[in-house]
Amino acid sequence: MISVEKISIKKRNVQIIHDATFQIMPGKITVLVGKNGAGKSTLLEALAGNNPVSSGVISWDGILLRYFNKQSLAHRRAVVSQSVKLGFPIRVEAVIEMGTYASENYIPSLKVKSLIQHALSKVDLQGFEDRWFSSLSGGEQKRVLLAKCIVQLNCTHWADNNKYLFLDEPTANLDLQQQFKLIDTIKYLVRRRHIGVFMILHDINLAAQVADEIIFIKEGRLSVKGTPHQVITKDHLKNHLDIDAIIQSHPVFDCPHIISLPEHYALLAS
Repeated sequence: MISVEKISIKKRNVQIIHDATFQIMPGKITVLVGKNGAGKSTLLEALAGNNPVSSGVISWDGILLRYFNKQSLAHRRAVVSQSVKLGFPIRVEAVIEMGTYASENYIPSLKVKSLIQHALSKVDLQGFEDRWFSSLSGGEQKRVLLAKCIVQLNCTHWADNNKYLFLDEPTANLDLQQQFKLIDTIKYLVRRRHIGVFMILHDINLAAQVADEIIFIKEGRLSVKGTPHQVITKDHLKNHLDIDAIIQSHPVFDCPHIISLPEHYALLAS
């Protein structure tokens, strides 16, 4: 379990995150939801060990996060950031192979090829090995980076510790079919490896479908957290996302389904 206790984060003397407290459980999907500028990416980067905190404590399975070096973190977590810019030409296969760098054990080249092919199949990019990463669409790049994470988690399975996956808007720039496929891949990792997932999503309906727990953030403060049924209410959507909505039961999944409304139709939501 990742335990977050009253952490605050400042950037250039500006308070971004205020006294955040919550947990990320192995085998569960936690989704962070909030408006642009609410502090979502700043919080995710801190949890992943890439952002220092001003105060408070983050611990992973009872060990303070600050005690882990980069290699130890690589054994425990993989990260898909909101955007990645590579300043040099590199092929897709080489990007995904970077996931093997987390392993302290030698991995034979045939095994590396097998890990890459398996990961490509999971993100539906078979045959992309020789493509230049920079030539891909934004959505394809996100899927390649998820494939790298799959390789990283698979090649460190020997390490006797819980694994976590951090995803910053992983469905951005994906069409609907690829969004569902990516979410299915994440669910597969949760089931197969009992991985704990912390994910930022803007699509509240997608969050409702995938999350075990949703956390709402507003102006750097975590104010509401719970299951989709507990936290997706008209008041919470209005307060945190500034949207009016009709909330119904999803016709297929056991979760709320949100129909967002323009402001002048707000009376219909009452």
